[in-house]
Amino acid sequence: MPISHTPTQNLESVLPKEKKKSETSFRITEPQYSLEDVILPISTRKEVEDAISLAENNDLIFNDWGLGQVIKHHNLCINLYGASGTGKTMTAHGIARQLKKKMVVVNYAEMESKYVGETSKNIAALFQFAEENDAVILFDEADAMLSKRVTSMQSAADVSVNQTRNTLLKILDDYTGIVVFTTNFIQNFDMAFFRRILSHIRFEMPDEETRRKIWEHYLPPTLPLLDRDSTIREITKIENVTGADISNTVLKAAIKAARYQKKVTLADLSELVSKMTKAKLDMEEPYEITTKKVSAEYAMKQVKKGEDHGIA
Repeated sequence: MPISHTPTQNLESVLPKEKKKSETSFRITEPQYSLEDVILPISTRKEVEDAISLAENNDLIFNDWGLGQVIKHHNLCINLYGASGTGKTMTAHGIARQLKKKMVVVNYAEMESKYVGETSKNIAALFQFAEENDAVILFDEADAMLSKRVTSMQSAADVSVNQTRNTLLKILDDYTGIVVFTTNFIQNFDMAFFRRILSHIRFEMPDEETRRKIWEHYLPPTLPLLDRDSTIREITKIENVTGADISNTVLKAAIKAARYQKKVTLADLSELVSKMTKAKLDMEEPYEITTKKVSAEYAMKQVKKGEDHGIA
């Protein structure tokens, strides 16, 4: 049975009494993927299946087996963390579909408000909306929401950040629905959030067996691929590629093949993977910011130039 949906008591309490309705609108969506669409290492898949077992066996665990008498709070919060492109968001959709639920996908940037206190109100309204619609909440790139609270507050913005974090913590304490977080930067999480999340599942870079399955998935038999078996065997040996990398590589190779009316070859795929790997390394290269001293006259001249060109 699914997790019971007893009304969450503190949603009303965290909303300002004078204005409880959020200006932010939320949208219910159907999950785009199933768990069968996501190719994961066996160990990771088992962890995901174990996590959602709480929702599928809630009544058995907490009523028949009596754990509800000793564990009062048993919502399902899952954190999927690891490198970009390893299937975290697809898995979140798969979890919702497995539980036969719709989703509310949250973009934290859309939740933020320049007015102090408004973001907290939007978060409370979000959980209320998800609860009323029995929907899974997906916080993509959740480190923006769950990052460490400010310990030395020096501005109204700092106060607002902490207010937002505290509101979310209070809601998670009592919320009985399902929340999935995804992040590339679990190290940025506030420990208070970490403790409130039941399952933290690490998404590793695909091992060789997983890479083979992903390549086979994205290189269907209908694609004009030269020497399919040997090509897949050789391309699988290339390490440090994610499912997203493989998907993009195959699409680019198919575009090239269509343009030149030729078959996709191992050389095409290898070259594209090599370029993608180099681009990733370029992104990770450190850079330096240098400064130089200028005279007051020079600075004023530059300001004047900006004003003359309409730059305020």
